[in-house]
Amino acid sequence: MFDESFFVALAFATVIGAFLYLKLPQRVLAALDAKSAEIADELDQARKLRAEAEALLADYEERRKNAEKQAEEIVTEARATAQRMADEARTAMQAQLERRTQQAESKIARAEEQLVGEVRTAITRLAVDAAAQLIETGMSEQQAVMLVDQNITELKDRLQ
Repeated sequence: MFDESFFVALAFATVIGAFLYLKLPQRVLAALDAKSAEIADELDQARKLRAEAEALLADYEERRKNAEKQAEEIVTEARATAQRMADEARTAMQAQLERRTQQAESKIARAEEQLVGEVRTAITRLAVDAAAQLIETGMSEQQAVMLVDQNITELKDRLQ
């Protein structure tokens, strides 16, 4: 009647009874519930960290876009400033060129006036010298006209 299967069944019933007496299933369930709650807390923290990381990433993306926009505005402004400065320099150079051209033209006009004055003075002297020579030598009128014509021709040759 008491063979080995009886003792195995009795040992099994004793072990199960001891597990129930010591409330081992409740402890295992409590430990599993605690571990499950801990894992759920870690998942919640991970979700919060992920949300923070996504928000931080979005913030940095926005900052990057703003920085790119500011850099583009700075480049555009620098180009406009450079173009404006080039236009101003071109205008100033053109005005200076016009002033110098006017100064040169003015100098040329004064030189022409001075030359015309000198030519008139030379012609006057020549005419006076010719008249004095005519008076001194007592030339005829035909010789005087010929001498004046010769002096005018010489004057033209000298001025060219």
